[in-house]
Amino acid sequence: MNRRLLFPWLSLAICAPLAAQDSDLAFFESKIRPVLASKCYGCHSSKLKSPMGSFRADTKAGIRSGGASGPGLVVGKPDESLLLKALSYTDTHLQMPPSGKLPEAVLADFRQWIAAGAVDPRAEIAGATAALKGMSVEDGKKWWAFQPLQTTSQNSIDAFLLAKLQAKGLGFSPPSDARTLVRRVYVDLVGYKPSYEEVEAFAADTKPDAYTRLIDQLLASPRYGEQWGRHWMDVARFGEDNPTGEATNPGYPYAWRYRDWIIDAINKDVPYDKFVKLQLAADLIPGTPREDLRALGYLGAAPVYHKDLRLSEQVIGGFFSDDLDERVDAVSRGLLGMTVACARCHDHKFDPIPTKDYYGLVGVFASTMRAQRPLFEVPPEVEQRFAWLQNRLFDLRYLANLLTGEASTVVGSEERVAKWKLEIEQLKTEALSYQEKYPKLVQNLERYWNFAPRPPAGAPADPAAAAAAAAAARARRQNQTSTEPFMNAVFEAAQYIDGSDPQVTIIHYKTGEPRDFPVLRSGNYASPGEVVPRHFPAVLAQSDPNFKNGSGRLELAEKIFTDSAPLAARIIVNRVWGWHFGKALVGTPSDFGVQGEKPTHPELLDNLAADFIRHGWSLKWLHREILMSQAYRQSSQPRAAGLQADPTNALLWRMNPRRLDVEAYRDTLLRSSERLDEKMYGPSEDVSAATNLRRTVYARVSRGRMSPLLKNYDFPDPMQTAGGRELTITPLQQLFVLNSAFVHEAAGALAASVAKETDQSAQLKALFRKILSREPTATELDRALTYLQGGSVEQYAQILLATNEEIFWP
Repeated sequence: MNRRLLFPWLSLAICAPLAAQDSDLAFFESKIRPVLASKCYGCHSSKLKSPMGSFRADTKAGIRSGGASGPGLVVGKPDESLLLKALSYTDTHLQMPPSGKLPEAVLADFRQWIAAGAVDPRAEIAGATAALKGMSVEDGKKWWAFQPLQTTSQNSIDAFLLAKLQAKGLGFSPPSDARTLVRRVYVDLVGYKPSYEEVEAFAADTKPDAYTRLIDQLLASPRYGEQWGRHWMDVARFGEDNPTGEATNPGYPYAWRYRDWIIDAINKDVPYDKFVKLQLAADLIPGTPREDLRALGYLGAAPVYHKDLRLSEQVIGGFFSDDLDERVDAVSRGLLGMTVACARCHDHKFDPIPTKDYYGLVGVFASTMRAQRPLFEVPPEVEQRFAWLQNRLFDLRYLANLLTGEASTVVGSEERVAKWKLEIEQLKTEALSYQEKYPKLVQNLERYWNFAPRPPAGAPADPAAAAAAAAAARARRQNQTSTEPFMNAVFEAAQYIDGSDPQVTIIHYKTGEPRDFPVLRSGNYASPGEVVPRHFPAVLAQSDPNFKNGSGRLELAEKIFTDSAPLAARIIVNRVWGWHFGKALVGTPSDFGVQGEKPTHPELLDNLAADFIRHGWSLKWLHREILMSQAYRQSSQPRAAGLQADPTNALLWRMNPRRLDVEAYRDTLLRSSERLDEKMYGPSEDVSAATNLRRTVYARVSRGRMSPLLKNYDFPDPMQTAGGRELTITPLQQLFVLNSAFVHEAAGALAASVAKETDQSAQLKALFRKILSREPTATELDRALTYLQGGSVEQYAQILLATNEEIFWP
């Protein structure tokens, strides 16, 4: 059959442009400038009398014009750009930096930057940037986002919206009918469309409180936590591995436990302030149940970069600084809507964030060590030592393996390896002392002292054994989930880079100790300056900003909800509003600074945030408040007057129509075809596996090998906190609907489920009820019967699964 006839809309596909995650400027400041400063400026600066190769990387003009080897950039064409070729080591004559190839994730950032237009706010001439200076802290305290909440009245959501609509000569659209509304609320609160029976039951309920009871029913469903937990996972940049698979950054086998904690906490309506505090500092809050330490996966399963410890202290320190930068960025943008990471190399060019404030937060995370913590109770002193042993043994084994065999180029490697193996044996003896009381701790550590036997000198290589060893190493590096009683978390420990050995760089962990971090001049690890105390950003601090207890994680969490409570409330209320309406009140949910957008309805945002705090930071209260509004319940149909006066619907004269995200679409297809496995929690599964019929929230999220299905449907980059999803409509999505085994299997299951009906007319009516939750019109039924003269019931089921009515919000 002609596929154009099967899907006539395919020829009309519109490829909507992908929007930037937040802004091209923020991407440059957080991902590109720090690398240029730390890796390039030392040899390629305009401040040098004779920069190497006549290449100046510290100005916009310099990096584009290049040097002796030719132009540095071809805007929009990364593969033709000499800069990327040099960084990628694809040119045998030009490989930069000479200290070693940068991580693949960094190269991917440069590729993305160049492809997107190489936005570069730096001046054409070095030194000219002095004119670009952000506001002072004193002036910044007057910025709207940092003000106390201004509650003008007790007006409802609708009153605030209606006031602006009427000023434009508009009003709300008519209310949605009952069947449309129940479909909308199901998608919104539980993440899939309702069945025909569920729709009809609501339509038949004529009691005045029917809608209120529907909302309460869905908020009480465990499916609510799965849907809204996934929203939070976008902000928390949830992932289960690292961007590359080298031995130094293996996956997170227990990251799924953090995901499960999120879902459980959302279902229990844990107050938002406590919800965040647990993710930053559950281990430091007295009386926290052991199971709530799973929340520390927010930091414990965060992305890290590969560190080949044969590299110099400066290079390893640069990668280490990148890890810390990610933590600062995730916390500041995700929780506070501030682009603090833009102050890594210099005072923020727009917002009131001095570089010292950036490094005041860096110190918090430099005092926080990743560790696998047990789910069972262990004495604090034993757990502290266990956390240290994990990291020390991991590094020792990695170094010993790295310097063993013909691949080693380090002088004196035999002596070093012997010393490290001796220390491993000593630590093994110490670890085995826990065997009687804590055998699972010892089992967790055993992998670090089991070495593969080394062939005798001069013995012929065994290709099969080498291949098997390589395969085993790859498997270990990949994200292999585990059900052992541990969780990916963090521990209090200062981390230091030791470059005293000219051949290898060691990372030292000092458990129980904090560390203040120096300001790195131009973001360069090799140029440390003044050491600054761990502290809260000055523009937000209402009292002493310094952190004095351990790493400062708990004090940071407390200050977010005391000193900056108005901002924190505005941020989450704005996010929730955006997830409900498809557009946030502040169009840049992760940037409330000068470069961000101003709120369309500032009074509404402040009143809703203040009420949210008064109601105990309850997300379920916030959902009820929004869903009960007339604005939420109105029709999404366009109106000529609205399109003319407010074409982007900024004033909300109708509900925003939009495509389902990938989770809601996939889950709806599974549920429509009666194949959805509603099992909750547990290890993740490959979203594309034929046997995986669970909700999409339980799909494995890889930072280095994202599923094509997730990628094609605009799944956010789990390497960084996401301000929102830019939902597009592309031919790749439509080809998935047309060709994928998943959709064909759904259509086949639907066809089989209606086969028992007496005739084709009854079969088609059953398909409409199962897929679109309604009866077909007379015209639709007539056309469907005509179609079946040349097509099959299964093919028609696939057509219905591909309709806009199925793919879009009602």
